[in-house]
Amino acid sequence: MYYFLAFGACIKGFAHMRKVIAVDDTHLNGKYEGVLLSDVSQDTENHVYLIAFCVVDKENDASWIFFFEKLKEIVVDKPDLCFISDRHKSITNDIVNIYNHAHHGYCMRHLGENLCVNHHCGDYLYLYYNATKAYSLEEFDNHFVEFKNKCPAATVVLKHDIGFEKWISAHFFGNRYDVMTTNIAKSLNAMLINEREYPVASIFNSIAKRFGELFRERHAYILKSMGNQMVSTAEKITRKKMIEGDSLYVENVTGDGNQFTMFGAGVTAYVNLLEK
Repeated sequence: MYYFLAFGACIKGFAHMRKVIAVDDTHLNGKYEGVLLSDVSQDTENHVYLIAFCVVDKENDASWIFFFEKLKEIVVDKPDLCFISDRHKSITNDIVNIYNHAHHGYCMRHLGENLCVNHHCGDYLYLYYNATKAYSLEEFDNHFVEFKNKCPAATVVLKHDIGFEKWISAHFFGNRYDVMTTNIAKSLNAMLINEREYPVASIFNSIAKRFGELFRERHAYILKSMGNQMVSTAEKITRKKMIEGDSLYVENVTGDGNQFTMFGAGVTAYVNLLEK
């Protein structure tokens, strides 16, 4: 009825990944049907990083409990761990019951689609996305009030039925980094679109072959890059920020080394290094 697969290389490597796991599912089209569950994270280069797969007969409490119990054997339950998923009740309930210390947030894209369908606020959905990605509570409040003025019914659901901590970066109890959707999991599922019609054994044989090749390619890339102090993506971001920073003027506000006022490009901003 259930089959769980996790590669040894993926299990060991997760220690070096961001502790944010995107959980998703996709339906199989073969003779026996069923559902393929998957969870993935990202490495320091923002590459999709496979953790585990599971084939189940259907999505319900029993299948998700099996999946998360098996996952817990290889991914330790810690306060710095975070799950991102859609609003499937079984996922929400089983994460809470099995991962007592981890945090759980909702996919902002999936939630936005639900708002469009149920509350017809598509013309103002950009305000919802602005609120979702707000870095500070003050910035969030401004966007949320604006969205509330346009779509009051939707904001009641977001505030009271769902709760701010489930979908807002600024209110989230853990650290989602910049992972606000389950897109990385859906990207993985898109790779396996042909395999969905295979028998179960063939699905996993194909997965093993595909990711074996990717592991070898990644390993060769790392060996070639050894000696660099910083991964290429981080280096590009850092260099860009340094160039932008060179055009700014900084004034120390209090003299304690934590609070600054920054001027430049027609904008004035207050920065407190001790605030999230």
